[in-house]
Amino acid sequence: MESRMNPEEARAALADVDRTRSDIADRLYTPWWYHPILGVLIGGLAAVAGSGARLAIVWGAVGAFAIGAYLLAGAYRRITGVWVDGYSGGPRSRRSAVNAAFIGVAIAALGAVFGLGFELWWPSVAAGLVLAVLTTVWGRHFDKLLRADLREAA
Repeated sequence: MESRMNPEEARAALADVDRTRSDIADRLYTPWWYHPILGVLIGGLAAVAGSGARLAIVWGAVGAFAIGAYLLAGAYRRITGVWVDGYSGGPRSRRSAVNAAFIGVAIAALGAVFGLGFELWWPSVAAGLVLAVLTTVWGRHFDKLLRADLREAA
């Protein structure tokens, strides 16, 4: 048996959805320390991976990154009460994530090419530092885009 809403009930239901979206967007304020820690994890991994370090050290950096990212995501969930994967906020957040990933991969690849191809350690460290700073700055910008997309979702 199908029940139908009258126009007032439908407007009230839509208003509840809008309020819920706005409430979730308000809860998504990332702590000030989140993106710098993420930047250190990403930059550190890029620096070690392209530095010509022994394979055991590279795998140790991969493990440290994985554990750090897991702990960071858990802390975010505990603080905000929600987890947003970054791709469900709408078209702007998806585009931003793709751009950030492209920039990160490009910088890491350049560091690795110079570090491994020319047997220099400092280009990968420089790339890691750039990635750490970009992750911190971009992460804060990405949060703003994500909250805006959540609020504007139709």
